[in-house]
Amino acid sequence: MSGLRRIVALAPTVLLARRNVSRATARSTLAVVAVVIGVVAVGAIGIGGEAFKQNQVAAYEGFGGTATVHPVVYPEAEDPNRNFSEAEVARMRRAAAGATVIPVVQPFGSLVRTPAGETVVTAQVKGIADPGTFYGTANGSVPENWRRSVIVGSRIAADNDIEPGDQMTVIVEDELEGTFPVAAVLRPQGFADPLSADRSVFVPVSRFEDATYDEVIVRVDPSAGSVAGAATDIETEFNSRRRTVSVQQVQQQREQFEQSFETVNQFLIGVGAISLLVAGVTIANTLLMSVIEREGEIGVLRAVGYTRGAVVRMLVAEATILGVIGGVIGVPIALGIGAVINVFLVGDPLAFTRAGLQYVGVGFLVGIATALVAGVYPAWKAANKRPAEAFD
Repeated sequence: MSGLRRIVALAPTVLLARRNVSRATARSTLAVVAVVIGVVAVGAIGIGGEAFKQNQVAAYEGFGGTATVHPVVYPEAEDPNRNFSEAEVARMRRAAAGATVIPVVQPFGSLVRTPAGETVVTAQVKGIADPGTFYGTANGSVPENWRRSVIVGSRIAADNDIEPGDQMTVIVEDELEGTFPVAAVLRPQGFADPLSADRSVFVPVSRFEDATYDEVIVRVDPSAGSVAGAATDIETEFNSRRRTVSVQQVQQQREQFEQSFETVNQFLIGVGAISLLVAGVTIANTLLMSVIEREGEIGVLRAVGYTRGAVVRMLVAEATILGVIGGVIGVPIALGIGAVINVFLVGDPLAFTRAGLQYVGVGFLVGIATALVAGVYPAWKAANKRPAEAFD
C-alpha cells in the first residue's frame, strides 16, 4: 500500500476519533487544558529566560576588550595586603605594549557625603589617573588636567540628586579628607563594569601619597589587538616562576555567566515540563474512562471486523487530537506571555530569539508526543479485550 493510500485509509479512523473526543466534552477539555498549561510553561519559561539572558548579556557590551589584573597573595606572604607598585605597573605597560593600562586605588575606610551632608553608605571611593580614558560622561566633562574635583557614578548621582558643580566630601582614613566639586557624572555602565563605576566616586590618584594599586585595568581596542594576547603577555612576564598576578578577561566572565544561566534555564524548563507529565496522566485517565464506557461499542467494532490495530489507531488518534488541540492553543498563549516579558526586559515585544522560539516549538512537539504516548496503554487495553468480553 502506497503512503498516500495509507493516509487515506486513516481518514475514517481520524474522523471516528474526532467524534469520540467531542462526545466527552468535559473530560476532553480538562485534558486539553493540561496540555495547554504544559506547552505554555515550557514556551514562556524558555522565551523569558532568553529575554533575561539578552538583558544581562547587554551589560557586557563595551567591555569585551577589557581585563582586570589582581595581585596573588599566598597565605605565607609577609604582606597579606600586597598591592601593585609603580614599577610593576610599568612592567605591565611594557609587557602589554599597545594596551591601555590603568592602575586603580581602592582604599579601605572611605566615606562620602552629599552636598546636604548625608553619608552615602553604598559609595565606593576609587583613585584613578583619568576616568575619561575608560568611561564616557553623561553630564559635565573630565578636566584635561584633573586634580581638584571628583567624578561621580550614575547611580550615586541619581540616588542623591547630584549634578556637576555640587560639592561632595570625601574622607579616606589616613589618606585624604576634603570637599571637592563634582566635575562630571558618568554614563551608566551596568553590573559587568569591572570597576563598578555606577556606585563609585572617583578622585585623582595624585591625591594619594605614595599610592600603591589594588588592581589594574587593561583595555585593548579590538580593532587594534587582542585583550587575550595582552593578558598572556602580562602572565608570561609575571608568572614565569611563580604565579604572582591573576588576569581575568571580562569576556571570560561573560562566557561563565552564559553557561551558568543556560544551566538554570534548562532546570526551570525541566520543572515546567513536569506539567506536561501531568497532562499525559490526565489524557491516559480520560481515555481509560472512555474505554470503560465504550466497551460495548468497541466490542461491536471488533465483531464487524475491526482489527486490534484499528482499535489502537483510533484511541491513539483520540489522544493525539487532544495533544494537537492543546498545542495549537498553547503556542499563541506562550508567545503572548513571551511578548510581555520582552517588553519588560528588552523593551521590544517582538525581540524573540531563535532559541526562545525553539523552546516554544519543543513545548508544542513534546505536548503532542506526551499525549500520543499517554494514549498507548488505554488503546492496548481496549484492543486486547475480546468481543464476547466486551458484551458481558
